[in-house]
Amino acid sequence: MKFFSLKTRIAIGEGSLRYVESIARNHERVLILSSKSMRIHGFLNEVMNYVEEAGVEVDVIEGLPAEPSYEDVEELMPRVREFSPDLLIALGGGSVIDITKAIKVFYDAPELSFEEIAFLDRFTKPSKVIPKLKTPLVAIPSTSGAGSEVSAASVLKKDGIKYNFVSFEIAPEYAILDPRLPRTMPREVARNSGLDVLVHGIEAYTTTAATPFSDAMAIQAIKTVFKWLPLSVNGDETAREKIHYAATMAGIAFLNARLGICHSLSHKAAWIGPHGLLNAIFLPYVVEFNMKSDYARKKYTEIAKEIGFNTAEELVEVIKEFNEMLGVPRLSELVDEETFMAKLDEMAKKAYADPLVNFNPVEPSVEDMKELYKKALLNSSS
Repeated sequence: MKFFSLKTRIAIGEGSLRYVESIARNHERVLILSSKSMRIHGFLNEVMNYVEEAGVEVDVIEGLPAEPSYEDVEELMPRVREFSPDLLIALGGGSVIDITKAIKVFYDAPELSFEEIAFLDRFTKPSKVIPKLKTPLVAIPSTSGAGSEVSAASVLKKDGIKYNFVSFEIAPEYAILDPRLPRTMPREVARNSGLDVLVHGIEAYTTTAATPFSDAMAIQAIKTVFKWLPLSVNGDETAREKIHYAATMAGIAFLNARLGICHSLSHKAAWIGPHGLLNAIFLPYVVEFNMKSDYARKKYTEIAKEIGFNTAEELVEVIKEFNEMLGVPRLSELVDEETFMAKLDEMAKKAYADPLVNFNPVEPSVEDMKELYKKALLNSSS
């Protein structure tokens, strides 16, 4: 049995940021957590104004880190508790939304410890589940890739190691997709986050948990990226809007269908470069690897046909050409071979233990993960 669910109410369109006012009217104290760039571009002040127009008390925590850690959460919790908000707003990229999700957990359930609910790999389970949480969360993404505005996951570091929280309790109650925000993204951020959307779509479409409903969202996101990302990278405003919505579609798809080993590989190679960029680099090799599954080959063929081609093999070539057109570097341009090979065994073991491996259409071995890393480094095909 499979399920499809979406907890989040979504507002879209130019100026949809104003929806904050109608949400805030039902509350007394609103805490906004924001990236520094949202102050610079004027969106933080705009959100604050909408909350104040609703006659509600507002406080702001800004300048949140790009790679949030539990230590950051601990540092912020006394201020959060002192203000005692009954509505949280996350304004910024995926990291801002992730740290706000974690703050919501420990604010609403202070009896929980990090170790009780966080998990590191697919072979260990948290000792407790996240209970029912009461404080609503509004997610307002400024970048177009992570899908965190609708997802039930949060990634957080502790002692330099990345952990996951997964629970529908941390999926935001509201997402506001105002296309004015992603228009402020630098070119490289637009490219890398857009490539992340493509990988979210392709992996969600081909997992063992995929359904016709998640497939519909995934395929639309994939088609949108192939059509609009090159224009989005060059700053086209309509394209930025299209990719922004596609990011959330892909987020809905992987919320339900999960992801596969392309993400496992990129998660454990995060020290090399941006997440979306690494996903794009690993993707063609993962597709080739998964084609040993008849199920995966069929699904890749369906994707190929949706974008105007015929076979899974053609899809691999299209992905490689798309990366090249967008200026995606080779892995060997991001890291020297000696450094990479020194970390290869550790990365492969950790990638094999990643929870998303459970949803990949082909069960890999540690050796398979190692070979995929090496193929990406040496830029070689099967």
